[in-house]
Amino acid sequence: MRAGDRSQAGQALVLAVALLAAAAAGLVQLFDGGQLLREKIRLARALDAAAYSGALVQARSLNFLAYANRALVAHQVGMAHAITLASWAKFGDAQARRFASSNPPASLIGGLFGAAHGRAYRSAAGAAGAGGAADWQDGALARAFAEHDRVVHDVLLRAQAAVQQSLADVRMQTMRTVLAAHYDDDAAHLDAALLADTLPGFVVRHGGAARAPLKSMVEEARSHYGFLAPRDHDHRSLLPSEWRCPWLRHELRRRGATSLVGLETWRSDDTLSFHALRSNRWIGCYYREYPMGWGSVKGDASLQDDELPHVDEPPEDFADQDFWRWVRGHTDWRLLDGTANPLANSFALSQGVVWQGRGLPWFTGLADRETGEPALRFAARATRAAAAMRTTDAAGPRGGTGRLAFGTGLGAGGLSAVSAASTYYRRPSGRADGGTERPSLFMPYWQAGLVPVEPAEREQAWRRQGPAW
Repeated sequence: MRAGDRSQAGQALVLAVALLAAAAAGLVQLFDGGQLLREKIRLARALDAAAYSGALVQARSLNFLAYANRALVAHQVGMAHAITLASWAKFGDAQARRFASSNPPASLIGGLFGAAHGRAYRSAAGAAGAGGAADWQDGALARAFAEHDRVVHDVLLRAQAAVQQSLADVRMQTMRTVLAAHYDDDAAHLDAALLADTLPGFVVRHGGAARAPLKSMVEEARSHYGFLAPRDHDHRSLLPSEWRCPWLRHELRRRGATSLVGLETWRSDDTLSFHALRSNRWIGCYYREYPMGWGSVKGDASLQDDELPHVDEPPEDFADQDFWRWVRGHTDWRLLDGTANPLANSFALSQGVVWQGRGLPWFTGLADRETGEPALRFAARATRAAAAMRTTDAAGPRGGTGRLAFGTGLGAGGLSAVSAASTYYRRPSGRADGGTERPSLFMPYWQAGLVPVEPAEREQAWRRQGPAW
C-alpha cells in the first residue's frame, strides 16, 4: 500500500460514526417530541376533565341551594296550613258552644238562610273540644308549626350555609381528585390555584328587608291552595223584616284570612256572625250582631290587631244593656252599613292563641348584577414538570420528582395547559308562556360546561409560568 493511501485510512469510519450520532440525536428528538406531544394531550384532557368537574360541583351546589330555597317556601306554606287549621279548630269549638246554647238557634239560621246553613250550623257540634289542638304547649297543630319552624331555621339554613362556605374548597378538592386520577406518579404532591374565578361574591345571604323575594315566592305558592285563600262569604235572607228599611235583609257574614304579616309573622282569623236587622224610633234600622263562631291564632304576641275592628274586653251578653247603646258608647262601629264581624273579632282576639315562630328566614340568593347574565366561570392552568415525563432528559425512573400542579411556578422544561369552565342557568325546556326567565336560586336549572379560554387568561398564565407548550 502506498503512503498516501495509508494516511486516509479510517476517515470513512469517522464520517459514518458522525452520521450515526446525528441519526441517533434525531431519533432521540423524535422520541422526546412524541412523548411531549403525548403528555401535552394527556395533560390537556386531564385539565379539561378537572375543570368540567369543578363546574359540575358548582352546578350541583347551586341546584342544592335552589332546592333548599324551595323547601323553605314549602315549609312556610306548611306553617300557613297549620295556623289556618288552628284558627278553624278554635272557630269550630266556639261554634259548637254557640249551637249548644242556641245563641242563635239553628232553626232560625236554617229558616232565614236555607236548610244547608242550618245543617252546617248543627254539624259544628262535632267540633266541640277541637280548639285544644291549637294550644301552644301540647296542641298537635302547634307542634306541627314548631317543627316546620325548626326545620327551616335549624336544618335548611345550616345546610345552605355549609354548602355556601365549603363550595370553593369542595370544587378545588374535586379538581385535584380528577387530575390525580389521570396520573399515578407523585399524586400526593398535587397543588392548585386558579387564574380567574367569579365565585367570590356570586352567592350571598339575603336577610332583613332583602327577604322580600322570598315572601313573594311564599305568597305565590300559597295562592295554589284554596284552603289558604280569603274566606269571606255573605248570605242574605229572602224576605224583608223591617218596614223602615224593606230593601235590607238579615245577613250571615263569614270572614276569614290567613296572612303573612310583614316578614315575620303568620296569623289566621276566622269569624261567623248572624246580623239580625232591627229598628227603633231612636236610630232607625241597624244590625244586631250575634257571633256564631270565632278563632284567632298568630305567631307573635306583639302583633297589632288594628286592622280588625274590635274591643279588648267584649261583654259576654247584652242582657242588661241594649246592643246599639253599648256600640255607640264604647266603639266606632257602623251599625247599618258595616261589613265586618266586630263583636266576633273581639271574642276571637281576646281568646286568641299566640304561637312562637321566628318568621321568614334569611335565604341564599344571587348577588345583584346590573348587566349581563350571571354565570360562574373560572380558568385554571395545570403544569407537569419535565422530570415527571418519560423523556431522555427526565430525572429518575418515570420522572422521579415531577409533579402536576395548578399555578405552582415550576421552572422551564415543563408542560402546561389552560382550561376554562362555566356554570350557567338554562331551563331544560322553554317556558310554557314563551317568556324569558332570569337566573335565580329558586329554580334548579344550573348546568355546567367548558368554555373558551380568554386571551387575557392566557396572557396571565404566560406571566406566571411562561408560555404554555
